[in-house]
Amino acid sequence: MPLPWPRNVFHSYLRRWNLFSGQEVPQDEFLDWVEEHVVIQRHQLQSVKVAAGKRGSVTGFTGAIAYALDRKAQANEDFYRLFFTLGRLAPYCSTGHKTTFGLGETVTGWHLKQATVDMPSTQTVLAERMDELTTLFKAQRKRQGGDRAQATAEKWATVLARRELGDSLLDIAADMDMPYETVKTYSKLARRALKDT
Repeated sequence: MPLPWPRNVFHSYLRRWNLFSGQEVPQDEFLDWVEEHVVIQRHQLQSVKVAAGKRGSVTGFTGAIAYALDRKAQANEDFYRLFFTLGRLAPYCSTGHKTTFGLGETVTGWHLKQATVDMPSTQTVLAERMDELTTLFKAQRKRQGGDRAQATAEKWATVLARRELGDSLLDIAADMDMPYETVKTYSKLARRALKDT
């Protein structure tokens, strides 16, 4: 879900807290408390599709969000303090998935400047091109149903779109965790399929 829903966001931070702090907190109890007491005070968000990882592109969000607690939240002092502690930990954890690909940058405080920042144009262009090519390649498949046609179309689209932007086959192979020869073959097949349209 490409939205910063409080339970999902704090689940991620708590998981890291429990792994590294040496002060483990009961996960389900805290997340139930978050669900009951944390509210979204204000937000300025937009969903954006960006290129990342093996699957080609992912949909995420950019912008700013402010969480607040209701009045009853202070009844559990430990969770109340943990909420603010995890908020201060957030910039070190990042938010969401694909953080190893540079997604999920998190800054504390309300930053209107960041709420209106657009994604880098290269990322946007790449994601749009990959979507376009995926649709095209899937339409050319004889059997379009099932996951295999979609997965193949996405791989070809990722390889070709990145090649069009100047990425080397070696870099693409490393990023997609695939053998160089496979990526080279996908590149040839994708170019041939594009010419056939």
